[in-house]
Amino acid sequence: MITIAALASAATILAASLPSTDAHGYMLIPESQFSGSANSAWLVQIDPVWASDKWKGNTAASVDVFTSLKSANNFKDLKTLMDDTSVYGADCGFTDPNGTPQPVPTDGKATFSRALVHVGPCEIWLDDKKVLSEDDCYSKYGNENQDIKSVFPVDYSSCANGGCKQMRFYWLAFQGVDSKTVWQSYKDCIPLQGSGGGSTNTTSTSTGATPLTAAQTPSSGNSATPASGSTNSQFQAPTWFNFFGRD
Repeated sequence: MITIAALASAATILAASLPSTDAHGYMLIPESQFSGSANSAWLVQIDPVWASDKWKGNTAASVDVFTSLKSANNFKDLKTLMDDTSVYGADCGFTDPNGTPQPVPTDGKATFSRALVHVGPCEIWLDDKKVLSEDDCYSKYGNENQDIKSVFPVDYSSCANGGCKQMRFYWLAFQGVDSKTVWQSYKDCIPLQGSGGGSTNTTSTSTGATPLTAAQTPSSGNSATPASGSTNSQFQAPTWFNFFGRD
C-alpha cells in the first residue's frame, strides 16, 4: 500500500525535476528595468512584523489579521510601511529607478508579469499620488493560474502636462513556510516619460481568483529558501500535499 508519506516524497522529487518559470513577478506594463537580468523574487522574507497567533499563511484569514491590526500599529499606507528599508529591503527592490523612462499607458491599466498568487495588500503610486490600494490584491486581481497576468486599473490623469515621473508598486505577500506565516516584500520603481496616459472606469479587474480560507490549502508546498524567485508551474500537487500557497 502506498502511504501518504511515500506519495509526498515522490511528489517532491517530481516537482524538483520539472523546469522552473517566473515565480513571483514584477510590473511589466509599464516595464520594470533591472541593472542585470530580470529578478522576480521577493526582496525580503520575514516573520510578521505585527504579532498575532492568528496568521494563517496564504489565506484570507491572514488578510483579516492584517486589517484588524492596522489601527494598533498606526498604519498610514503600505508605501509608508514598506519604505522602511531596514525591515522591508532596498528602496525600489531589484528594479532600476534610473533606467529608460517608459511610456505612460493610454488604456488606464498597469499589467503585472504574471498572476498574483498570494494574498496580501498592494499599492500603486504615481510620484506622490496613491492611485491604487487594496488590503488583498489577490482577491481583486489575482488568479490561481499564475500564467494569467494580473491587471490593475490606474488613473493616469495626473500624468498630463509632464507629470508622473515614476510609478511605484508595493506588494506585501503573505505566505506559509515550514508551518508558519511569513511576509514577503516586493517593490518596483518604474521611470516614466511623464505625459500621456488615461483612466479607466473599471474598479476591479479580477481575473477569477477564488477567495482563500483558513481551511483551504492552496497551491504548492514549502519554500524555505526560494531566493531565485522560481517555481515549478507544471507540477500540480495533490490537495493533501498542498500547504499554504505558491512560492
